[in-house]
Amino acid sequence: MTGRDLIIYILANGLEDEPVFQNGKFIGFITASEAAKKLNVGVATVYVWAHQKKLDGVIVGDTLYIPANIEL
Repeated sequence: MTGRDLIIYILANGLEDEPVFQNGKFIGFITASEAAKKLNVGVATVYVWAHQKKLDGVIVGDTLYIPANIEL
């Protein structure tokens, strides 16, 4: 998912005024390490899959976030 895709999703779903953080985390997203545990793979694999577009994700700063409902 690109930044543009995220913006379009937000606008298309009327989410402009919805909170995006709760308890210091993005709502609905998990970190690459959390995704690795959930998918039973290494963190490097999650980064490679995201780079290859096999997983949706967004990078904020130096952190890769993956949708929390991710499945293979």
